[in-house]
Parts: sequence; structure tokens; C-alpha cells
Amino acid sequence: MGLFNFDLGLGIGFVLLIDLAFAWHIIRTGRSPLWIMAIALGQALGWIAYIAFALLPDMLRSNSARRLADNVVNAADPGRGYREKLRNVEMVGSVDSKRALAEECIRMGRFADAIELYESAMQGPLGGSDPTLLKGLGRARMLSGDGVAAESLFVKLKESDPAAFDADAELDYARALALQGKNDAAVAQYEKVVSRYPGEEARARFGLLLESLGQQARAQALFTEILKSVKGAPSYYRGRQREWMAIARAHLK
Repeated sequence: MGLFNFDLGLGIGFVLLIDLAFAWHIIRTGRSPLWIMAIALGQALGWIAYIAFALLPDMLRSNSARRLADNVVNAADPGRGYREKLRNVEMVGSVDSKRALAEECIRMGRFADAIELYESAMQGPLGGSDPTLLKGLGRARMLSGDGVAAESLFVKLKESDPAAFDADAELDYARALALQGKNDAAVAQYEKVVSRYPGEEARARFGLLLESLGQQARAQALFTEILKSVKGAPSYYRGRQREWMAIARAHLK
């Protein structure tokens, strides 16, 4: 009898926790309090209804869900994203459509096309100072090997909108300096960004630069730090950092 009462208590507690979780979500998302009543009265049926008509639609509208859907589509048809964005440029020709296609071109390694699109998008009255376009064009120029033009664009971005000169832009700026052989400036820039860059890419690239400059001890310390950072990290993080982990292992002596 005591065991039965214990199990019953656990069951009631579990149901109560679920009810409270749904109530918290209802209040947080600003939904009608009638949902709380429906869940309290309907129990399992109320849970199912809320999941079907509230939780699932929220999940499908989320950025992560859209990214997952895009990844699935691109895996099945790698050129579909490019074709859709190209069609938008041809039909609409807006700044946003050109920017989206330029970003897709960068992902595909079509840097010359990306440069042309960004420069076209910047022809408007405010386009020349748009931080998103400046950052995108700077990245495209850097990836194409034009360190001089990339440096100029990142300097302009930093001066016109310091808040937009984020960690990604700082890393690309460091790479643009290194492309020109401005090694002292590149090292100084890497030192600024490496500690606050989200992920291991900045450390890996900085380590490779230091190694090329003969600064083996500093390079080895960075490669060691990468492997320590990912050790015990969640699997999703390790998956995203796989490329930089491989570089660290390959260059660690």
C-alpha cells in the first residue's frame, strides 16, 4: 500500500510539473489564460491540443527551424537556395535580395559574383555606408584575396558604425592584414579578437599565422588551448568546431 501511495504521489507530481511548464510557457508567450484552464481540465487532451496548436507552430516559425529546413533543402538540392535568391534579384532587385544572393555566393565560393552584387546594392543613396553591406563586401574582398580593398572596407565599417564591427568582422580584418604581409598589425588584431571570438576559428587561424612567422611556442599554446576548450564540450559544439580541432591536432607537436 505504501509503495502504491508513493507511485501515485510521483504520478501526481509529474502531472503537476507538466501543467506548470505549460502554464509558464502560456504566460511567457502572452497567450490567452483560457489555455491554462483547458490544460487543467483536459489534462492529456489539453497537453496535446497545446502542443499541436501552440508549441509546434512556434517551433516551425523559429530561426533554428528555418535554418534546419534550409539545410535539408540544400542537402537534397544544393543549387536551390541560389536559384531562389537569383530569381528574387531578377524579379525584385532590392538591396535585401542582392545582399541575400551575395551571401549565398560567398557560401558557394563565388566571390567575384558576391563582390558585384554587394557593389550593386551599395549604389543607392545610403548603401555606401550600410554596415551589413560594408561587412559583406569586405568579407568577399578578403576571401577573393584582395587584402588591400578588404582592409579599407573594414576600416570604414569600424569608423562609421563601431557596433557593427563585431567579432566576425574583426577576424576578417585580421585575415585581410595578414594577406598583405602586415604581420605585426595582423598579430595585434588577432590578439584583440581571439579571446572573445565565439568558437575556435580565431585561435586556429592565429596559431597558423604565428607558426608561419616562426613563433612556434605561441602557436603550440593556441593549438593546445583549442583541444582543451573542446574537451568535454557538448557534441553540437564539437561538431561545429571539427575543422579547427583537426587543424590543432595536425599542427600540435
